[in-house]
Amino acid sequence: MKKMKHNKFTLLLLAIIFLVQYHTSSAQDKSEGQVIVKLQYYNNNNNVQYLMLESMLKKNKILTPRRNINYELYLDSIGDGNLVAKMKTNERGKAKAFIPPALKMNWDAATQHTFIVMAGEEEVISDYVVTKSKITIDTATTDGIRTITVALMKWENDAWVPSPEVEMKVGISRNGGSILPAGDDETYTTDSTGMLMVELKKDSIPGDLKGNYVIAARLEDHEEFGNLLVEKTVPWGLVRIADNTFFSKRELWTTRFRTPIWLLAMAYSIVIGVWGTLIYLVIQIVKIRKLGVAVAESSSSDSENDIHLIKMAKKT
Repeated sequence: MKKMKHNKFTLLLLAIIFLVQYHTSSAQDKSEGQVIVKLQYYNNNNNVQYLMLESMLKKNKILTPRRNINYELYLDSIGDGNLVAKMKTNERGKAKAFIPPALKMNWDAATQHTFIVMAGEEEVISDYVVTKSKITIDTATTDGIRTITVALMKWENDAWVPSPEVEMKVGISRNGGSILPAGDDETYTTDSTGMLMVELKKDSIPGDLKGNYVIAARLEDHEEFGNLLVEKTVPWGLVRIADNTFFSKRELWTTRFRTPIWLLAMAYSIVIGVWGTLIYLVIQIVKIRKLGVAVAESSSSDSENDIHLIKMAKKT
């Protein structure tokens, strides 16, 4: 009987210890938050390759950038010879690193590469794999119909092979990095040959002074290729005519000597109204003062006449 009571007491004590440890660890995790580190690969025009690291702290479902955090980025394995860059996050929790020319031989030696992120001696990311790939873009105009042809290839078995069934954006590059779709669809998918063809249906798009604008094909956040972008300048836009009379017009943004007439009239009418009122008041004050002096002089002469009459009456 005593043994059973002892066992129950031991189990109860262990359960209490477990609950205390569980709540303590949960409270610590909740107070400290969860660190999230993301890595993205970018390849622009098959020439400029870089990686973007983002470090965030997730606490109470709110993401906060982690600023001034140091990281080290390696290619395939950890070692001085494979160091891509030492990175430090900015105020947005992001850091950017370009693949240096010293690692070109390492890059060309394999089809796939793994990027490893270290924070001090702690391995943060070790499974971000990228396959070497490229996008080519070509254009044609037939019977007034403009088409854009895009091909997506990946490096495999020492040769470039097509990448089918990959979705990407194709269209006209706009300010801010967005892409205006060339046709009716937002995205387009490569066929079995790794190619896609899009008819440009956007007419009357303004270009530069020569009528040029930039078309682009972009692959975003692909699990195998990362982020790819290729651009090409084409003379398909409307010629922009330079307006040399911009600052000679009477508008709000021009110099003071070209102020709009309506604004001058309003300003001068306000000035004239204010100063006219002040001048009118001054004139009225002067008139009131003169009238007061005249009244005082008249009262003084009347008093003298009364005194003279009284003296004459006394004499008689």
